[in-house]
Amino acid sequence: MTEIVATSGTSGVPKQVVLSDEAIAASTEAANEALGGAGQWVLSLPETFVAGRNVVWRNAASGAELVRTEGSFTAEAFVTAVESLEHERRYTSLVPTQLARLVDAAQLDRSFIAPIRRLDRILLGGQRAPIGLIERAARLGWKVTRTYGMTETCGGCVWDGRPLGRTKVRLTDQIEISGPHLADGYTDPELTARRFVEDASGTRWFRTGDAGSLIGGQLQVSGRIDDVIVSGGVNVSLAAVEHVVQVFAPDAVVVAGPDAEWGEVPVVVTTLRPDLAEMRQAVQHALGKYARPNHVVTVSVIPTTHTGKPDRKRLARLVASRMRQRRSLWGRSTPSAPRPR
Repeated sequence: MTEIVATSGTSGVPKQVVLSDEAIAASTEAANEALGGAGQWVLSLPETFVAGRNVVWRNAASGAELVRTEGSFTAEAFVTAVESLEHERRYTSLVPTQLARLVDAAQLDRSFIAPIRRLDRILLGGQRAPIGLIERAARLGWKVTRTYGMTETCGGCVWDGRPLGRTKVRLTDQIEISGPHLADGYTDPELTARRFVEDASGTRWFRTGDAGSLIGGQLQVSGRIDDVIVSGGVNVSLAAVEHVVQVFAPDAVVVAGPDAEWGEVPVVVTTLRPDLAEMRQAVQHALGKYARPNHVVTVSVIPTTHTGKPDRKRLARLVASRMRQRRSLWGRSTPSAPRPR
């Protein structure tokens, strides 16, 4: 038997991934072993995607009733769901946006802190967490584990940088993952042949499309290999810039903006109003002057995909539109308006 689960479409058109019962079982068993045993879960993620499906599969191993949050995600709804858990072991899985809402709410209303402390583990995945978020949660006594994985690996298979169970990680031109939890492939055979490869020993590897490094056996993910732009002839990782600027604007998303002189430049999109000069100085110190963001675009809300991740394609279109408008204004009023670099 197999299940077909769609990817979130973050890096393009959603793909249909074929997951066998054996892969699902291997992933579920490895996760429950790492957690210290099967338990009851709160589901606050869409069931249509692998992160939500993982919650369903792992909860089923305990025989307990799965608890779902009601309505849109709020701290109140989440705490109500947590307080209804009855199993001796209690878990949930969140994306950083959700955890940030809970931390912010708990700092305003400390009655939220204790119920969430009842959770034996909060798995955090889906995207890179802003600097300081996990530390803020830890100060509240919440137990958070960062996870890395994707639909093709049956969800998170690297926890806090360490491969789970029989997972293996290697670096070629990108991060590659092997293990019994790998998908059979896609419904598209041609795409399967490109992304799932065998080495000389017959071991299957999934080519993730992510860049990273292994330090002391611990995986550090630096971002998508295709999120690198060339600005003024220099390669710049948008993920690395984003990691730095989130110190100043925790909800910041960095996308590429068109620039007539430099080709492309990093642009910060946020609901806040951080100081551009301070961000540029911090980015230059960490990554070099060519990585400095040139503009800040302020929005009322960061658009997200169905899985709660920032909708980077929509933000890139917004930035391109805003910058065209800005160039049009500069062209009429100040032809020599500087573009700092």
